[in-house]
Amino acid sequence: MTKILIILICAMSMLLLSCDFDDADSLNRKEITDLFYDIEMDFNLGNVFGIMDRVHRDYLHKGDITRHLNEEILDRMGRFSLVDIEVIWIDLKGDYAVVHSRDVYQSEIETVTYTEPEDTGYFSYLKRIGGTWLIYGNQLWLKESIAADK
Repeated sequence: MTKILIILICAMSMLLLSCDFDDADSLNRKEITDLFYDIEMDFNLGNVFGIMDRVHRDYLHKGDITRHLNEEILDRMGRFSLVDIEVIWIDLKGDYAVVHSRDVYQSEIETVTYTEPEDTGYFSYLKRIGGTWLIYGNQLWLKESIAADK
């Protein structure tokens, strides 16, 4: 009986040690990747409200506020029927993240690829609020100030 108990304890220990326990960064990266999948799905379904629900109320990006982002999404939805967003890597700094992605927009007549955040970065800058990642923008008022930072 003791041998069976020891074998059972050893087996359980090995099983527990082989489990992949995610750290906070891994969980944050998964949540952000899921957010971008949701944005992709909302775009493909024409659900601008679904995308805008994921935008922080203080969104500011290169001088553009939430209204400008909404207009940009509507313009892209009018021009393209599908987007495929591939998250390449995510820079995490506490409650802030920068998502590097390859966004491929497609219609029947054209395909356009954006490398983000370098091309436009509209969705690339995130902030974690109350446990939820939201699109936040780079928080810069002027486009010129971005060029000065580089």
